[in-house]
Amino acid sequence: MYELDIIRHLTEKAAKENALKYIFEVLTLRLQPDTALRFKLALEQIDDLERLEVLLRAAVLANTPEDFEQVLEENGN
Repeated sequence: MYELDIIRHLTEKAAKENALKYIFEVLTLRLQPDTALRFKLALEQIDDLERLEVLLRAAVLANTPEDFEQVLEENGN
């Protein structure tokens, strides 16, 4: 059972790291590198993978940093 907990933890950690990587990449491509850095600290504090998935979709759809910031704030940051 302990091994399953370790595997689950590592899987969740990898999924979070990937989600953050993709969010930063999308923000960098769509809204400029400094925009991605602007949200970095807030995003790194999010542990809920479902929230990160919502924010990834928001990053893809955002036309301005304010668009993304609104979704980030609506989701608890």
